[in-house]
Amino acid sequence: EKDRSLTGLITDEVDRIAKLLDRMQSLGREQAEPVAACNLHEVIRRACSVIDAAAPDEAQIVEEFDPSLPLVLGNADSLVQVLINLISNARDACKGAANPKVVVRTRFVSGFVMNAIRLGKPIRLPIQVRVSDNGPGIDPALRDHIFEPFVTGKKHGQGLGLALVKKLVRDMNGRITHERDEAEGWTHFNIHLPVAKITKGQQGV
Repeated sequence: EKDRSLTGLITDEVDRIAKLLDRMQSLGREQAEPVAACNLHEVIRRACSVIDAAAPDEAQIVEEFDPSLPLVLGNADSLVQVLINLISNARDACKGAANPKVVVRTRFVSGFVMNAIRLGKPIRLPIQVRVSDNGPGIDPALRDHIFEPFVTGKKHGQGLGLALVKKLVRDMNGRITHERDEAEGWTHFNIHLPVAKITKGQQGV
C-alpha cells in the first residue's frame, strides 16, 4: 500500500513517455498536439514528482508560485516533458555549487505579445514560467545555439532535449528564452504561454 502512489506515477509516466516517443519520431512534422485549459501548478508539481522520484537527494527545488494565475492554454503532457527537461538540466547545472538550488517561478507578465504568422494575428503570452539555477551557466560560445538540435554542453549529451523543448512550447503557441545573470550568478529559462478561455466550472491555478 505504501508504494501504491509511486506505482501509479510509474505507470502514468510509461504511458506519457510512450506518447512522447511517438512525437519525437515526428519531430519535423508541422502538426501540433491538441491544446486545452491546463492547471500550470499541477503540471509543475507533476514534473517535480517525477524528478524527485528519480533523484531525490539532488539540488533543492524551490517553488515561487503566483496562486492567482488563471488556467493556461497548452498540452499537459507536453508541458510535463518541457518542465522535466528544464528542471533536470537545472539540477545538473548547479551540482557543483556550494548551495545548489533550482527555483521554479510563475507570474503574470502583461506586456508580452507574440506575432503568430500562421494564425494571422498577435497572441498575448502573459503567463511566465521561469526555471532558474545557481550553477556556472552555459558556455558563452553555445548560448546562442542551445535550442538547435545536436548542440550540447554535456559530455554525454545528445543535444536533443532543448530542441524538443522549443518545439513543444512553440506547438502550444508559446515561446521560450534563455538568459544569464552574471551579476547574481543565475541562469534563467523563461516560458511564456497564453491564457485559456475560462468556461463555466473551470477554476484558476
